[in-house]
Amino acid sequence: MEIFELHFNPKLKEDLIFDSFCYEPENVYEKRLGSLYMAGELKDALPQNSKFLSKLAQIIKTNYFEHTSLSPERSLKASLKKTNEFLFKLVQKDNTSWLGNLNFAILAIRRLNLNLTKAGNIKILLLRGSETIDIGERAELKDFEPYPLKIFKNIVSGKLIEDDLIAVLTKETFEFFSEENLIDEIAKIPTDRVKKFLKSKNKIFSEISGLCLLISLRTKVVKKESFAFKKQLPVFSFKKSFVKIFNQIKNLFIPKFEITEESKQKIILIIALILILLLGFFVFKNH
Repeated sequence: MEIFELHFNPKLKEDLIFDSFCYEPENVYEKRLGSLYMAGELKDALPQNSKFLSKLAQIIKTNYFEHTSLSPERSLKASLKKTNEFLFKLVQKDNTSWLGNLNFAILAIRRLNLNLTKAGNIKILLLRGSETIDIGERAELKDFEPYPLKIFKNIVSGKLIEDDLIAVLTKETFEFFSEENLIDEIAKIPTDRVKKFLKSKNKIFSEISGLCLLISLRTKVVKKESFAFKKQLPVFSFKKSFVKIFNQIKNLFIPKFEITEESKQKIILIIALILILLLGFFVFKNH
């Protein structure tokens, strides 16, 4: 099994938080339950909720691996009960800004057995050969239950086969991948070429903000790779900045009088001195 955590421009939107969480069993007892994978986003996030997703993931993980005597499905159900209780307590404390803004997916995989659930608008796709199946659709909560609050409710169970590929995508990432036909392209290439393929598309990812969690069953070795795509910023050039400043000063003086070679040299010395002083200021400031 191979895992790819793809994060696209995490700081592009100040009020959007997203993250993925991958937990492998740590002992022989936890191996009975297999692996646990989560991915999600919080829209219109307030500063006080910056750790909301990580705390939610930790609660789900702790309660899931607590029930090692149960089957993965029953253990996930028990974990979701505790998680819903935690979220209900937040509402009772008037912490409700996350309501309607949380999109979160949970997948428990043991061997080729899959149990999943989700909340909100997040896609869970199964890529099998040339076929793409929305396996998260059945987990969508149709009837909202305000009391007691149930954010996670329906669990979907199924069988996987070797060579399956699961993709979990936030809304903006899913729409972009669909427009660029990237999901079909990823399904066709070998797992060891996925990272190289996505890196080659780095430029087109500069305007989106979201995540894609890929879980590949094409190999038996558990391997995890995390990498973020960030919008490229222009590189500062000392030479270009110097020439620009010189031309601006030169243009300032030309309407008044003709610049001689001696005057030009004096201007260059003055600019150089100013830049050296500024450089020294920033160096000492950062120490």
